[in-house]
Amino acid sequence: MEEDFQGSKHENNEARHSVERYEEMLRNKDAYFFDVDAFLNIIDNYIEKNDPVKALEVVEFAQSQHPASIEFLLRQAQLLAMVDRSDEALGILEKAEILMPTEADIYMIRGSIYSHQQRFEEAVASFNQAIPLADEPDLLYLNLAYVYESWGDYDKAIDNLKHCLKHNPTNELAMYELAFCFEFTERFQDSISYYEKFIDLHPYSYGAWYNLGNVLNRLDRFDDAISAYDFCLAIKDDFAAAYFNKGNTLANIERYADAIECFKKTFEFEAPDSLTYYSIGECYEQLNDMHRSRDYYKKATKLDPTHLESWLGIGITLQNEERWFEALHYLRKAMEIDSENPEVWFAIGDAEYHMDNFVAAETAYRKVIELDADNKEIWLEYSHLLMVDARPEDAIAILETGISQHPEDAELLYRMACYHYSTGQINEAYQTLENALDKNPDQAHTMFEYSPSLENDRHILELIELYKQR
Repeated sequence: MEEDFQGSKHENNEARHSVERYEEMLRNKDAYFFDVDAFLNIIDNYIEKNDPVKALEVVEFAQSQHPASIEFLLRQAQLLAMVDRSDEALGILEKAEILMPTEADIYMIRGSIYSHQQRFEEAVASFNQAIPLADEPDLLYLNLAYVYESWGDYDKAIDNLKHCLKHNPTNELAMYELAFCFEFTERFQDSISYYEKFIDLHPYSYGAWYNLGNVLNRLDRFDDAISAYDFCLAIKDDFAAAYFNKGNTLANIERYADAIECFKKTFEFEAPDSLTYYSIGECYEQLNDMHRSRDYYKKATKLDPTHLESWLGIGITLQNEERWFEALHYLRKAMEIDSENPEVWFAIGDAEYHMDNFVAAETAYRKVIELDADNKEIWLEYSHLLMVDARPEDAIAILETGISQHPEDAELLYRMACYHYSTGQINEAYQTLENALDKNPDQAHTMFEYSPSLENDRHILELIELYKQR
């Protein structure tokens, strides 16, 4: 290891010396001689500094001193492509192919240019030409996968990523790109089979364990996902993303305290970000620790003032403490970020309702319906507001609209039965109750939660018992 370090240090010093000597030559308006390696170091220096124009000038000077060197033709083609002179680059590659037709880099660079030009068929042909000539073909298979992705053929992209990993099981880019392609094509079972076989051959591949955990979590196999993340972390204990995703999985099975530990563990290996702070805040909210939840939501907004979910989270925690006026301040912050977010409008409507601002609440609830009519809860809340505001006919009309949107939802029918009963429409209430019971007798309790006095009606109790015995 020490020899490797010393060798690397020596190479860096040589490269820096070459660059300094070249720039001294330019200042002196002189012409120094450089060997091929020195020129390559100088070219790479300008590429790293994102200055392809200067790098091209070095290439031209290098070619004057080393006209037979193919390396400079290849660098010239790459640089010309970088500055959108692709046709010239392709011409240079034709010259290089005549000089050395077995050089894999010629076809790889050509394939990259064709891919950038969306000449996908020619790109594929070029990369395939390079594969038998390359000492390490995994990068070529990876590039082929990128071409097929751009072309929209994800199955062939997956095939080439598998070839890449067969040649180089440690290629992390290929492993993560494969996960993306499996996810995009929803080939979840195929991905599980692949990762399990890969792990049998390469049990210490933390990337494969990580990807396996992600797809198992996606399929709600939470315990299996946690086991996969644990294997991943046993191999690579500083893998922040695995801690984060394990935290999400633990939160999915309501192990919120354990999830918080995982989220906080990420801070040992990477700087905190707004999403992690938000996730911790969500867990504390689920644990009914509104003060800590709010602290983490506020930390998220400091890192990212545009993180709408965190502003909304602060508002919700304040609502949970019935601090309606304070909640509105933060909910309006969320509204400034996205004025078309139905969840924010819903929360604003609730706050306004609890402050007896019925007009403002109704405006907010109407906006929710405009943005998200599929939300069943809005029909319950909006119609309840109208009942409290002594507008039963409007409440029944709104709930009828909600039922037309959700004809199979029993809870809306149970609520309608309550409204009919409270307005003296007893027969309509019984009929609506039977419709609700026919759909889901197990939800009958929601009617008593809303109107406890209905438990005093023997006919209602007999109807519920009759349907539950069916």
